[in-house]
Amino acid sequence: MQDQDLLELLRRTPEPAISTLMERYGGLVYAVVRRKLPEGVFCAADVEGCVADTFSEFYLDLDRYAPEKGSIRSWLCVIARNNALDLVRRRYREANILPLDERMMAENKESLLEGDWEERELRGRTLTAVKELGEPDREILLRKFYLGESSKEIAARLGLTAVNVDTRTHRAIGKLRKKLKEWGESM
Repeated sequence: MQDQDLLELLRRTPEPAISTLMERYGGLVYAVVRRKLPEGVFCAADVEGCVADTFSEFYLDLDRYAPEKGSIRSWLCVIARNNALDLVRRRYREANILPLDERMMAENKESLLEGDWEERELRGRTLTAVKELGEPDREILLRKFYLGESSKEIAARLGLTAVNVDTRTHRAIGKLRKKLKEWGESM
């Protein structure tokens, strides 16, 4: 069954079409979600819920799907990845913990292998420089730029003022620039 046939079936008789969709792409969507949700933090129910949400979102937003931009397969993968990342962000915010332990830092470095060498090198050095900042600057930058938290949210979590968070962010970025520039000259 082609994508166009599946779309028509989804519009006419959704129940059997969703079953077909899940049979065809369930394993792929599960793999995408599982890859994004760290095993020690998320259980099988979290993964299954995220997979179900992906198919549900695909069906509910069927009008947003544009076949000329990509296949159903690719659209489902994008939805699955975004849902999984949203779940990760939500979980870490609720638990008030930072997801960048040593294992995740290593995973992020491995995923950089897909980019070009210079970008990998810069990201690796940036991660190293951020780790060397010390607390609370390290946590402020990671919460602000990795988790997307506002200065006000970070201030509340760390017992600082929003102005202090902004000042520390500005200074920490300056330190990072200086460190990266030093490393660039020594290369």
